[in-house]
Amino acid sequence: MWRLKRIQDTHKIAASCLWLGAYACFTNSPILSPLIESEMVVLGQNLSLYVGFPIMALIMLDVAMGWQWQRATWGRIFLALAAMFELMRRAENGAAYGEFILWICLLALLWPIYRIIRTARLQGQASNRLYIGMGFYFALMMVSLGSFNTGTMVLWSGLTLLAFGGYLYFVDSTMALASPSESPK
Repeated sequence: MWRLKRIQDTHKIAASCLWLGAYACFTNSPILSPLIESEMVVLGQNLSLYVGFPIMALIMLDVAMGWQWQRATWGRIFLALAAMFELMRRAENGAAYGEFILWICLLALLWPIYRIIRTARLQGQASNRLYIGMGFYFALMMVSLGSFNTGTMVLWSGLTLLAFGGYLYFVDSTMALASPSESPK
């Protein structure tokens, strides 16, 4: 997250993707799922799998490669992913498309992760922030795993994604307020 400094549009896009993941976690948790209509559960699952995960992979590529895409570009990517999902759903290839998206995103994430780690090591940056963030996340996961209840694990994952997304969104809002220039439209 600290690599997203001075990239205002990327903060909000990353926050919205994390919130999509949190929404999918909340709708699948046994505590909240009886309160939510089944169509809304499917909507959350589809948005997080077919839109949220690919956009997070593209955010990692954007940060690692230094492309600095604008908000309009992210909007076009969102629309393209949503249209592709709808085309595959109507062609009754939704499950195969979901597997394809997951494999492509996982493979696409290898390059930015390697590049970010390599750059940090070459610049001598400490990775304490990474360890703190991952430690926080894994501590929440261990608490939920200790109960041997997948519903609790899904709920903790959703809360963690919601917290990280909120952090990114409010950091972006703070940066926009502190910035002397106008934000792009």
